[in-house]
Amino acid sequence: MPLSAASAAESEHSLSLGEAVIFSLPDVWPWAYEDDDGKFRGGLFEVAHRLSEISGVPVSPQLRPLRRAIVELRSGHANFTILFQSPELDNEAINVATITRVNILLAAMADTAYPLTLADLKGMKVAYIRGTYLGDAFERDTNVAKVPVNAIRQAVELLSMGRISAILASEHNLRQTLSEEGLSPSMLRYTVHVPEQVGALYMSRVSSLPDVALKFKAAIATMNADGELNRIFYGEARSASQNDLARPTQ
Repeated sequence: MPLSAASAAESEHSLSLGEAVIFSLPDVWPWAYEDDDGKFRGGLFEVAHRLSEISGVPVSPQLRPLRRAIVELRSGHANFTILFQSPELDNEAINVATITRVNILLAAMADTAYPLTLADLKGMKVAYIRGTYLGDAFERDTNVAKVPVNAIRQAVELLSMGRISAILASEHNLRQTLSEEGLSPSMLRYTVHVPEQVGALYMSRVSSLPDVALKFKAAIATMNADGELNRIFYGEARSASQNDLARPTQ
């Protein structure tokens, strides 16, 4: 549905003068998190603030557990969020624009040799961030033993201890986690499970703001054109397909 026509079928919300648009952002490190000093960090907070600066629309980004962020979008408590694109969210909310693209990888210890595909991992334990959409194949898979974790650092620890066989996570999360823990990417081997998974800006159908969404969409186009979105998530102008971890396992 075109954003300009959204109000015809959705519950359009009107903002009072100076009222802030509410973002419920998922508490998933390093995308969005609270640091030791109580400050909100991560690329999703940076994007929300930049959308406000470019569009002139006040925003109030709030950190929420991932599942609560989705619930608040569905209920209309939040106007917007940024999440991995999924068929379910595309149905329940309004997909405004693509924010980023990131490879979803399967990772195992480098000294193992079993194939890294869901089919070959049948009966084996695979860790993933609880509540995260990581592609339709994993969503539907009933043959692997899914091990939900709250942070990929937990998954890396479990993998190192031999308690799981693989990790399914975004390249961005794996890269940042290994760097933060002082670990070499070479300790793991990788295959691309979902190439360039979309991270999208979603608007609530219950508290939709079509005019604001159009302003945000234009701001995103500007940020994308000058490479700002890639710099926010990757530190430089590069794409998901250019990241070292995404190279096929030799």
